[in-house]
Amino acid sequence: MTFDKLFFIYVAKNNEWKKLHDEDWDYVSAMTKFFHWWIKKYFDLNFSVDVDILPVISGKIFDRMSLAYLLRDHDERGKSIFHFYLSYFKPFWTDCDTEGYSSDNFGMAFWDRPKQKLSRELHEKYFADNNCARISHVLIHEVLRLSGEYFNNVHDVWNEHLHKNLPFSYYDEKFKKISNTGNYRFVTIDIMRIK
Repeated sequence: MTFDKLFFIYVAKNNEWKKLHDEDWDYVSAMTKFFHWWIKKYFDLNFSVDVDILPVISGKIFDRMSLAYLLRDHDERGKSIFHFYLSYFKPFWTDCDTEGYSSDNFGMAFWDRPKQKLSRELHEKYFADNNCARISHVLIHEVLRLSGEYFNNVHDVWNEHLHKNLPFSYYDEKFKKISNTGNYRFVTIDIMRIK
């Protein structure tokens, strides 16, 4: 199944969503536009991209926030849209070392937030380093699946980033590739090592 829309969904606890919207939304919105550009540039795929916030109320024992809850939400919203959940929890099970999960037209990644208050620039760099790169990894799984390619190489490159000092790719606010010593805003897996 293919998709014609990528829909990022920022998942927040109901009692925190307004605070998180105020603190994170500018970056999440900008990151959404970045990934639209990135997928078009490197994979020649152009589809609409949207973003929204999903405030959730944790349920009882069988309806707690989990991967199963997000998969149900994905089914209810329609499987023809690629829903990508930015979640405040890590998946219990995953087949890759990303704190994320993917399947047909579905992706989720743990959205890590800084523990202390940071300047805007450091706050965004934290998101770029700790979230954006992870999201690029999970997105590539689905993009490669659509093109019929095997994606084991993604795991190899990811492990080189984490354990062998392979530099990630860094981009500024205008999506220009720069060094990691520059004022970067977005970080991705090194796509040239995968293609």
